[in-house]
Amino acid sequence: MKLVSVVPMNPPVVFILAVLIYLTKGLYLGKFIGPFRRRFGEITGYWIAMSIFTVVFAVFITLLYPKLYFIHWSFPADYFLIFLSLSILTVVPAILELKKLAGSEANYNEEFELSKNMSFGQAAFLQIISAALPEELVFRYIFLGLLSLWNPFAGLLALSLFFGLAHKFAHPERSWKVLLSNTLAGFVLGLAYLYTKSLLVVMAIHWLDNMIFWAYIKYDRARKAIGVAVALSLLSPVVLWDQTARFIEYLRDIFSLSGLLWGIVLGFAMLGVVYTGIKALRGRSGR
Repeated sequence: MKLVSVVPMNPPVVFILAVLIYLTKGLYLGKFIGPFRRRFGEITGYWIAMSIFTVVFAVFITLLYPKLYFIHWSFPADYFLIFLSLSILTVVPAILELKKLAGSEANYNEEFELSKNMSFGQAAFLQIISAALPEELVFRYIFLGLLSLWNPFAGLLALSLFFGLAHKFAHPERSWKVLLSNTLAGFVLGLAYLYTKSLLVVMAIHWLDNMIFWAYIKYDRARKAIGVAVALSLLSPVVLWDQTARFIEYLRDIFSLSGLLWGIVLGFAMLGVVYTGIKALRGRSGR
């Protein structure tokens, strides 16, 4: 019997199904990931496998609910520059900690050392397969796309909270300032996707943000030049004010009190599900 004849396929139902499939992927992807790790190494192999999984996952959810496919395969350069500037500004709450991470006192950090030893090509490829492609497909295209068909602002807020605060599970050492920065970045990327409907724009912004920080870590002598270039990029929302005013008006149009409340509830509910799952897995492994 077809699934659609048993359960009515509407955005909230498909969203719940998609979340369950994604959050339980660790239970069924082990054998799939193994060969990639043996062929390409632990980190690269894992992310190649995960990128393939997320593409297949996105295709499956799209076939299940075709209305999700409302994207535009375009690249509006003006809005790319505006949202890139806003995404860079989201670093402000965590700027001191990120500078400390890039400093000499952080040399003990394994992640830091790995980033610093990568070539440009290696870093660029890793940021595509570990962040720009899988995270934007899952968080923006699937999760936010489905929720936006129900309540755009609720989806935007819920996924921003989940995207930002869920980093704490993978990086317990992160402070609330860094988590706030992650949450704001999720909001900007989500708004960019809803307004432009372009996956290419949000993938490019996510990739470039990560590459800027990689370059800041990698090239000590170029840090001032990188800082100046980043500062100049922040002029985009002012120079392109007409476009900036349009997406601000769009944000006003989708805002609602119910969307605000539902967004908070959904965001923390998703975090609660992940936290409960992690605790359960730790409890089983501790026996």
